[in-house]
Amino acid sequence: MNTEQISNLIAHRRSIKPALMDSVKPISRELWQTLFEAANWAPNHGLTEPWRFLVYSGESRASIATALQAAYTSETAAEEFRPEKFEKMGKNPFLANSVVALVVKRDPKRKVPEVEEIEAVACAVQNLHLVASAAGLGVFWSSPAVTYGPSFAQSLELDEADKCLGLLYIGWPKDGQEWPVSKRTDAMAKVSFK
Repeated sequence: MNTEQISNLIAHRRSIKPALMDSVKPISRELWQTLFEAANWAPNHGLTEPWRFLVYSGESRASIATALQAAYTSETAAEEFRPEKFEKMGKNPFLANSVVALVVKRDPKRKVPEVEEIEAVACAVQNLHLVASAAGLGVFWSSPAVTYGPSFAQSLELDEADKCLGLLYIGWPKDGQEWPVSKRTDAMAKVSFK
């Protein structure tokens, strides 16, 4: 693969919303292996490999929907509670084939700062997302505020020091769905050589 091919793949990567995904078309075990192998090659300081992926497919998506709704109920003030948001949290996990909880598993020795472990997980997600895009899979990183809270962490049975960084919705785009096109402003306008 040359630099142009890599650059084209990076530019091809898009977020595909769960509503545009086929909720039942299966993702092979081999493809999951490929996605997580790519994620596993993310850069990480001290080789702590802090990424953990909790995959919910089929009926297990109900536990994520329940956890989202419970966290929203417990962590939202009564005057800010929106029934439509609560309902959406219960439905969204069933729109994609799978929902992956993104977890930062802290190094017990704390040899690197937490922010570096969070950054490593983000790099792992980017690797996974690029390979998923190359395979034609849709991916959407959702990070509602409740996924960062203690109630949701407890539902995922996370250790006290670990954190959830949101959810990846993964599935094949629905038949007839065109791959989204996007654009960016000039890259060099954001660069200063000193």
